[in-house]
Amino acid sequence: MIAEVVKKAVEKGGHILFIVHRKELIMQITHTLNTHGVDLNHVDILSEKRARNILQELKPPTIILTDETHHSRAKTYTEIYEYFPKALRLGFTATPWRSNGKGFTDIYNEIVEGPSVEWLIKNKKLADYDYKSVVMADTKKLKKSSTGDYTKKSMDEAIPKAIYGDIVENYKRYANGQKTILYAHSVEASKDIAKEFQEQGISAAHADANTKDLEREQIMQDFRNGTIKVLCNVDLISEGFDVPDCTCVILARPTDSLVLFMQQAMRSMRYQPNKKALIIDHVGNYARHGLPDTKHNWKKYFNGIKKRSNKQDANVIGLTSCNECFGVYDNTLPVCPECGHENETIAESSELKKVDAELTDIKPFKVDYTLKRYSKENISQSDLETLEDYYLYAKANNYKETWVKFNYPACSRMNFPQFYAEIKPLREKI
Repeated sequence: MIAEVVKKAVEKGGHILFIVHRKELIMQITHTLNTHGVDLNHVDILSEKRARNILQELKPPTIILTDETHHSRAKTYTEIYEYFPKALRLGFTATPWRSNGKGFTDIYNEIVEGPSVEWLIKNKKLADYDYKSVVMADTKKLKKSSTGDYTKKSMDEAIPKAIYGDIVENYKRYANGQKTILYAHSVEASKDIAKEFQEQGISAAHADANTKDLEREQIMQDFRNGTIKVLCNVDLISEGFDVPDCTCVILARPTDSLVLFMQQAMRSMRYQPNKKALIIDHVGNYARHGLPDTKHNWKKYFNGIKKRSNKQDANVIGLTSCNECFGVYDNTLPVCPECGHENETIAESSELKKVDAELTDIKPFKVDYTLKRYSKENISQSDLETLEDYYLYAKANNYKETWVKFNYPACSRMNFPQFYAEIKPLREKI
């Protein structure tokens, strides 16, 4: 789709500045545009750092096209946009989300949503998937906020950050021989896991940002041609990396970032005929973010969400280094001001606790269309008549059962034991 946009713009006399966030993607994108018959004399394909450093040398673009544009809030990107104020801006991303809640309305006028992941699977644009993980949430610790969502604090208490189950054994059990990308929480952990695979006779390799260019390219090539079966990394192979016959992803890195989860979990879901992707989640990320085809309100994220600041955390001031560009900056900033990378604190120590656990199938969360009919989008409270109507409305909109007591006239006069006796049959039925 991007190639077609670029081709049409060039045919109309336009000049394109195509920004990518990793230099590894330049060759991949150049190949795609060449295959699509694009005249590359009218296209500059550059990393955002390179583009910012040579702004005066660039031909003024008619369109600035940004890949993985959820990074575009970073200073490197905004300096490019400000230098070419007359250029149209067009950005592509599967995940328009920032952990700090900031939206994109000052960069782009509109969000154009594509079809859902569920639609893409049904229409053979993405591969369907199986999801293996551990059922782990201590539901007694889960607490809901006023919006009906579980609070982050209660999620962290219910799902401690750890590695559940033996990684190599579960690979051999569920994915033996499959081309697999593994995401670890640290470089040291990634190297150790690669070594564990090798010791059990499985060809595996580790790569990170410090791996020498020639060595890293050889590792990538060996993975593409199947010489290496398991490619271990931290964040290197998240966005834009295209290996369609990779059928399995192993998540050994807990994350609070929806972007990171979707970019990593879905790396095995590039479509090929008769392909069934496998996602092995050893850290319970699905419980924080849902499954790959869980629906999200992207428009809300695009517009931005106000987030409460943690006063206790705000008092702890220091320096941190970016594990993407290695810049040093104030640790109270949500992202690296140089490259926009969001560093996460995975655990207080460099090691994650390993917990014995049995992995099982995590079934996709399908929409209950009975409840869908009772959502506020489809029905108003004034349309409710029976006790069952009120109960379904409360359930569909994440209200507590006590909402029914105080809103259904016949229940408002009941004491609580009477009320719970009255709704017990509905609870069992629904």
